[in-house]
Amino acid sequence: MKISYSVAKDRASPHCISWTYRKKRHRKYFRTRIDAFSFRNQKELELGVKDREAIENEVIFMVLSEINDKLSGLDQRISKMEESFLDQQESMREIRKPPAPKILKITEAAKVLRISRRKLYYLLDKKVFKKYKLPHTRTTFIKLDEVEKALGSSNIEDLLN
Repeated sequence: MKISYSVAKDRASPHCISWTYRKKRHRKYFRTRIDAFSFRNQKELELGVKDREAIENEVIFMVLSEINDKLSGLDQRISKMEESFLDQQESMREIRKPPAPKILKITEAAKVLRISRRKLYYLLDKKVFKKYKLPHTRTTFIKLDEVEKALGSSNIEDLLN
């Protein structure tokens, strides 16, 4: 009496157990290896095949290998989830960054401060305000915060000191 296990590739149920009983060959297919080996174990008990300890050890080994495969799959899924979590944290940090400073053209700042553009350029030369230039334009800009600070003081000469 021989009961054998084989893997049939390209099948929906690739695990095959075959045995011979009363000069007739039987075959049964299973989806998982564990199901196939548990069926093999039942058939060997039913048909009275010797060497039970080797069979039990093999079944235990197969169960442990299936568990190991599932754990490695879970580990890969967890690592992918951790990576996506870190990406989401990074995107949240970028969203929380303060907005870029608002800037005004010299003409707009002069209107707000109620002084001439010439006087504003003079103040820029005296380092009362900082100049900002964007790479794609030739226009000079001033930060809105600096203009608001200047409006808060009563006299522009106070800023020169």
